[in-house]
Amino acid sequence: MRNIKRIFALIITLFVISAFSRSTLYEHLEHKRGAYDHDNGFFTPFTPLEATPHPVTRYYEVELSQVDLAPDGFVKKIFSINGQYPGTILHANKGDNIHVTVKNNLGFPSVIHWHGMLQKGTTWNDGVTGQTQCSIPNGVSFVYNFSTGEQCGTYWYHSHTHGQYMEGLRAPLVIHDPDDPFRSYYDLEYVITMSDWYHGRISDLLKLRMAPNYGGFNPIPDSGLMSGVGRYNCSAAPPNSQCRPNNPLAVYKVTSGKRYRLRLINMSGLVHYIFSVDNHPLKIIEADGQYSRPVTVNKLPVAIGQRYSVIIEANQPVENYWMRATIDDRCILKNQSTINIDSAINYKVTGILRYDGADIADPKSKEYPDQTEPCLSLDQSLLKPYVPLQVPGPATNEIKLTATFGVDSQNIGRAFINNSTYAVDDQHPTLEKFVNNKVALNQFPANQNIYSYDKWGETVDIIFINNNFAIHPIHMHGHSFFVLGTGSGIEVDKSKLNLIDPFPRDTFVLNSTSWAVFRYKATNPGVWTIHCHIEWHVEMGMVAQIIELPTALSKAEIPESVTDLCRQQQKSKRSRFSRRNRLYNIDMERIKV
Repeated sequence: MRNIKRIFALIITLFVISAFSRSTLYEHLEHKRGAYDHDNGFFTPFTPLEATPHPVTRYYEVELSQVDLAPDGFVKKIFSINGQYPGTILHANKGDNIHVTVKNNLGFPSVIHWHGMLQKGTTWNDGVTGQTQCSIPNGVSFVYNFSTGEQCGTYWYHSHTHGQYMEGLRAPLVIHDPDDPFRSYYDLEYVITMSDWYHGRISDLLKLRMAPNYGGFNPIPDSGLMSGVGRYNCSAAPPNSQCRPNNPLAVYKVTSGKRYRLRLINMSGLVHYIFSVDNHPLKIIEADGQYSRPVTVNKLPVAIGQRYSVIIEANQPVENYWMRATIDDRCILKNQSTINIDSAINYKVTGILRYDGADIADPKSKEYPDQTEPCLSLDQSLLKPYVPLQVPGPATNEIKLTATFGVDSQNIGRAFINNSTYAVDDQHPTLEKFVNNKVALNQFPANQNIYSYDKWGETVDIIFINNNFAIHPIHMHGHSFFVLGTGSGIEVDKSKLNLIDPFPRDTFVLNSTSWAVFRYKATNPGVWTIHCHIEWHVEMGMVAQIIELPTALSKAEIPESVTDLCRQQQKSKRSRFSRRNRLYNIDMERIKV
């Protein structure tokens, strides 16, 4: 009987400790995340940076680490930037220099890519593992230092290695324009990000996705988030997990009579969003860092990697209004073999636009009718450059890239460009091999998917053929390209090309079984990747590399801090691996050999 009493007392004690620990964890999360009480700059309106007489250097420090957070109410360990999700918003003015010290305390090697930044003369700062640099080893700091040049607009930064950004390594970058032609159109600004969210580790999901004989499609997310906040159905959470029901939503406050510039960014790894604010039309003034003539829409499709600036006027009755970031489920392919097919995801991601003076309550507003094309970019004919731009041409070089799917010799599903699946070389980046090791272009392995041209100032056409059933947001580094045209089928219809007023972008969606023509001038020596921005497709190999102007690039001097990363990485690997050749997976779990 005495033993039974002791056991019963022990059970009660463990129960109390468990309850206290869970309560303490939630208090910690509330303090640290609190849905939006620590808003990371997302839920406090801001104004553009003050102009300076001359460009200045903006210094930032960001730390990559793992923390317990619950963006959608479900507690998990995430990859964070400065302990937050999304990470810190970085601001600079056009022409400024950006100096960012990245402290990698993640536990794994990582990099930071500056999505949309051209990196003129600094291709080694583009931040792509295996192409422009070796990864930053854990415990090491690295400085990215580059000029914004003539760029301004809305951008973002994220890890570009092994799907890490889907774990949380993603954040906005805003380049203000002291000469903004639309400055009189708005009073205040907000950044709004849209992202998908997985409760499982991406490394684990990748192993399942890339397993031999896998018969499904890309893993289904568990949630969608608006500015890092969402609401998961906790009744679907696994037993013993920690989940807060009715997680608070993102709330953006506005003052009646004011006008707001909303900078929209789709930072997802899989999903295509349709954004709207009930009763508030969206006046588009920027897309992918390029000013457009104002055009007003009620609903705006935002593909993965794309960015827009829209202006809304707070001219409605003082109430609450739904902000809607609807996941277009028509773009998500699935069958019964698909990972997470029973996901409890809510495709209607919402936030609240709350007027000053309105009650704290859910909105009762009605949604605009949906008239968007499934899964595609905004109709390209609606966007016109704010200032007329001269379209280069005719093209003196054409590169044709055809995207397909298939299986390799091990029956692993792969993505192919021109029948070649890309394989990242973590230890020997393309830039260092070409510039420092003098590896000739024709000596690179076929699986590096390298294309090149060497005439300064020539006009290049990328003819991208999507010869498969999926839809692909294609992103190119180092360039904004004119989208000359797109159409169905795999043969280009040149009668559909717009050579008068096409709009420049850096991310454009290709429909299933379709073509598109991208045009730009060759004036940026470097190693530039062009890839589908569905991260699962990147990991499957839908990536090509452009070595632009190799003669000029071969004379570049890569900073020692960049080349030293490979030496540090090798040293780090030697210190982690014993003579018994222990192997680890991406989560540093021991693999028996």
